[in-house]
Amino acid sequence: MVVVWAVAVATAARAQAPEVELSAVPEYAAVRPGAAFRVAVRLRLPPGWHIYWINPGAGGLPTTIAWHLPAGVTGGDTDWPYPETDDAGGDVSNVYRGTVVLFSSFAAGPDIAGRVALSADLVWGMCKVQCVRQERTVGVSLPVSRAAKAPTLAWDQVVLALRALSVSVHADRLHAAVSGDSVRLVISGLPAGPMAGSWLTFFPLEPGKASVVAEARAAHGGVAIVLPRTVVSGEPAGRLSGVLVAAHAPGAQPPVRPLAVDVAVGE
Repeated sequence: MVVVWAVAVATAARAQAPEVELSAVPEYAAVRPGAAFRVAVRLRLPPGWHIYWINPGAGGLPTTIAWHLPAGVTGGDTDWPYPETDDAGGDVSNVYRGTVVLFSSFAAGPDIAGRVALSADLVWGMCKVQCVRQERTVGVSLPVSRAAKAPTLAWDQVVLALRALSVSVHADRLHAAVSGDSVRLVISGLPAGPMAGSWLTFFPLEPGKASVVAEARAAHGGVAIVLPRTVVSGEPAGRLSGVLVAAHAPGAQPPVRPLAVDVAVGE
């Protein structure tokens, strides 16, 4: 039997903002010893409200998740869907609206037995006109079984959200170099990558750095994107780390999968 729970932290601020509908969705109904598995954390935000990405941009409280794991289970790395931009008030922030699904990955040890109980503490800033800090805990308890398991029905309901996760681009397909106040990023050898002439939003991973929009231009074997040097982390020997998202209509999927880039920046 799968047991899922969610707990709200009681604070005076809770009355100032509605509750987020929070749930944990396990990939399988049981954990197999020695096997990998995932748990999705789904947040359903009330209409008109938003929370922030891991880099909130110009302002806001970044959303965080911290897993508590039992003995015999390792992992907890979380894949974040791409955000959207919000320029209310003239400052650009990186936000989530509607339904947000985070995917965390784990590995079970070969000798694990009994039940596996996982829990995660989440913190976010719930915002409309003003922002309210909220804390929630969500968890799931799964039996251990050596029998092969098919994905749960609940997992089938969130699996489409995997398209919002970025695809990591191998370092040998990336080249970044600064020129004055700009950095030129070349992406090569990606048949399903962005097309020349398309517009992309670059979301830097470093907190406080603003997202920027740039046009992809044709380059030898791929495309080149010129970004402001301000998006580079760790100057002078910096890195370009973030997510590239192709322009798309509100509520629609981007024409190509978002790309996660992490590359050293040369001169």
